[in-house]
Amino acid sequence: MKKLNSALFLSLLLSPLCAFAQAGALDSVLARTDAGLAADFYRAAQNMPAFGVPAPVGIGSDERYSDTPAAEYLPLNKKAVYEYEYTSSEFTGVKAVRVEFMAYSEAAKTVQVNMIIFNKTKPKVSNFVMTADASGIRSSDSPLAGARLEIPFPLVYNQVWNEGYDRNRVAALNAKAVVPAGAYNGCLKIVSKLGGGDAGSAERYYAPGVGLVYEQITAEESQQTLKLVSYQLK
Repeated sequence: MKKLNSALFLSLLLSPLCAFAQAGALDSVLARTDAGLAADFYRAAQNMPAFGVPAPVGIGSDERYSDTPAAEYLPLNKKAVYEYEYTSSEFTGVKAVRVEFMAYSEAAKTVQVNMIIFNKTKPKVSNFVMTADASGIRSSDSPLAGARLEIPFPLVYNQVWNEGYDRNRVAALNAKAVVPAGAYNGCLKIVSKLGGGDAGSAERYYAPGVGLVYEQITAEESQQTLKLVSYQLK
């Protein structure tokens, strides 16, 4: 069998395998190789840079896990005012939405909510309630979607539940949302398939200690978006 010359042999081995040579993994192979070529290889390997293995990614950066208690994604017991910008393909410009958490009942785990959608003419005012029970946090109304289960209990990554014809899923527990009010880390992300997916899709983000910061609904013929502009505790 014809032997490889020294230069060719080194070019084939050094680039992909020098790390293994430094670790001794090729010793058994080189022991059966021409002694002169093996010596050349070891001398060249000494001048090659060492390679390290990257550290594993910490579990805290994984969107499947969170240390945040479920109720903290939408605190009902804080008197707060949320200001949102509301855009839609059904009208031009931007509307302002103000949501205020009013009186909270510890016994009933219920908060009274006042909502105002500012139009160019007469503002639309409505009042509704949010209640926490064993099934989760449920709202009798919302700026874009009406009554719904806001957050399911217990809160588990990839949890799925149906409301009417809509299919909802916990898509992330450590997501990031960037809105006019700022950048929020560690957010709960919920995605929905409207009408099982035939009528469109939706997604919403809840920031820990704050609440709903972003929501978008993309239906068959329209799109609506809600972004938090400011948040203030009273």
